[in-house]
Amino acid sequence: MAALFFLAFAFFAVGQASVKRNAAQTAADAAALGAARVTRDGIEDEFLDALEAGDVDRLNDLLNGEDMDGAGGCAAAADYANDNEADRTSCDWVDAPPGYTVGVRTQGTVGNSVVPGTETKHAEAKATAVVEPRCTADDATGSEVAFTCDGDDVTVDATVGGFQLNLAEFFSVHLSE
Repeated sequence: MAALFFLAFAFFAVGQASVKRNAAQTAADAAALGAARVTRDGIEDEFLDALEAGDVDRLNDLLNGEDMDGAGGCAAAADYANDNEADRTSCDWVDAPPGYTVGVRTQGTVGNSVVPGTETKHAEAKATAVVEPRCTADDATGSEVAFTCDGDDVTVDATVGGFQLNLAEFFSVHLSE
């Protein structure tokens, strides 16, 4: 009977460790995605200027990651990790496509169990998120810029009153392998 109880508690400890590992991966994913989004949003003013000027070459440069330097990305990663009860342990810039690889360590431990040492064990995880273009700028006529976005033709006129730039329409921020 004692052996069965021990086995049950051991399975419980494995479950606790699995839950903590999943929490670490969630925190790493959120941190990497947050860092990549800050990187994408960092070019908003330049993108809008190029859009208003109808500068197709500059738009394509920006869509291909030029001038995405990641300023503020690691700070955002630390905030997102902390929001998910983890600490950022590493934050590395990825060049092509631009993005970040972020490592985290959970603030809490696995907890007490029949397995010795679990009360001091933290879970760790890493994730990479990148910014990739959804569009290419094809042509500009006057104040209108023609794009091909995910296979669809899209025309944008940034000079129209009430225009709101949404970079999520032009870029995908997603987890990478």
